[in-house]
Amino acid sequence: MFRNIVPASKHAIVENALMRVFNKSGVEDISLLTGGLSTALVYKITLGNRNYLLRLVMSVDTLNDPVRQYLCMGLAAEAGIAPKVYYTSNEDGLAITDFIDARPLGEAFSTPSELLNALAGVIRAIHALPLFPPLVDFLDGVDMFIQQFKTSGMFPEAITAECFELYAEIRKHYPRHEMGVVSSHNDLNPNNILFDGKKIWIVDWEAAFRNDKYVDLAIIAKSFAADPQKEDYLLQSYFNRVPTRYERACFFIMKQVCSMYYAMVMLNLAAASKPAYHLHDANMNIPGLADFYSDLTQKKIALETYEGKLLYGKTLLNEMLNNMQSTTFSQSMQLIRSGA
Repeated sequence: MFRNIVPASKHAIVENALMRVFNKSGVEDISLLTGGLSTALVYKITLGNRNYLLRLVMSVDTLNDPVRQYLCMGLAAEAGIAPKVYYTSNEDGLAITDFIDARPLGEAFSTPSELLNALAGVIRAIHALPLFPPLVDFLDGVDMFIQQFKTSGMFPEAITAECFELYAEIRKHYPRHEMGVVSSHNDLNPNNILFDGKKIWIVDWEAAFRNDKYVDLAIIAKSFAADPQKEDYLLQSYFNRVPTRYERACFFIMKQVCSMYYAMVMLNLAAASKPAYHLHDANMNIPGLADFYSDLTQKKIALETYEGKLLYGKTLLNEMLNNMQSTTFSQSMQLIRSGA
C-alpha cells in the first residue's frame, strides 16, 4: 500500500525497514502528515492495528543530518522524552517511532501555571541529557540567515535598518560560554509538543544540538508565556528558584535572538516560494503577534503558504523592534555588558 504514497526512490529502504522491525514488507494503512515546515516526509503507518510514525529525510545537509538527529532523538527516547524508537538508519535517513495520538494540552492542564510547570520540567529533562553533538554557534547561525535575507533584496534596506542595527548590539555583547551550553531541542513550537492524555512528548529532533539553555526557554515562552507574569513563572519553574536579574536579562535578550531567527527563516522561505512575477509586500503596518497567533489557530492563516510565511516574518520583526526599543532592552543589555 505504501508504494502509492511514498516516493519510488524510497520504496526499497522502506521495505527493508519494515522487514527488520515487523517482519513484513507492507503496511495496513499509511497517510502523509502535513503541517510542519520540515523537508522530511512524515507518515502515519498502521500494522497490527497499531500506529507508528515513519520519517524520511529527503535531502541531507548540515541541518538535515540523520546522524546528529537520530542520536539526539535516541537519547531523548531513552529518557522518556521522545517517543520510543524502533528503527533508525543514518545511511537511508529513515526512522520508525511510536505514533503519538495527540490531544489538546488543555485537557490535562486546567491552568496556565500547571502547563508552564510541566513544560519547564520537560525543558530541564532535555537539558539534563548527555551533551548533544555540536552544530553551530547559535548567533553565528542566525547571522547566516540574516545574510541570506539581505542578499535576497526582499525589502528596501531602510525598512529593516533599525532592527538590524539594534540586533548588532546583541550580537556584539551577548555572552557565549561553553559552560552554559546544554543539550537543546531548538524548535519547541506547539507542533513539536504532543500530549497523549497522560504525558507530554517532544518530537522532531532535526534541529537539536548543544546550545545556549535560554534558546529552548525563549521559544517555549513565545507560544506559552505571552505576558511577564507567565514568563516569570516559567523561569522560576525551570530554575526551581527566583531567577537573578542577569538570568532574566539573558532570557529577554535571547527572546529577541529567537525572534530574529524565526523571522529570517520565514522570510527566506517566503522568498524561495514567491510566485513568479510577484512583488513582495513590504508594508510593515500589520497586526501584532497576538492577532497573528489567533488567526493561525483559527486557520485564517496557513504557515505552509507564501503569504503565511511572509506575514509571520514581518510580524516577528515588528515585535522584536518594539522590544528592542524598550527600556527593558536597554537595561538588559547593560546587565549583559557588565556580566552580572
